[in-house]
Amino acid sequence: MKKIIIAAAFVVLTTPAIAGSCPEKIAMIDKALVQGNVPNAEQVKKLRDQGEKLHKEGGHGASVTVLSSAMKLAGLDN
Repeated sequence: MKKIIIAAAFVVLTTPAIAGSCPEKIAMIDKALVQGNVPNAEQVKKLRDQGEKLHKEGGHGASVTVLSSAMKLAGLDN
């Protein structure tokens, strides 16, 4: 029972931190796309849009994963 309570507390406390990183990642990708120096720009844009959609739907963990993939593909630091 103690492990369940600890796991639940971890999820509750870390979700806002994960959710807060989504907009930062989106902004970094957008900035790079505007500058026009992104390799694989079409794929990066698709992943960026998918990540934003997941973020808006509340899937913050999945959003971070997708956005991190977009950043890696774009050659940006995570």
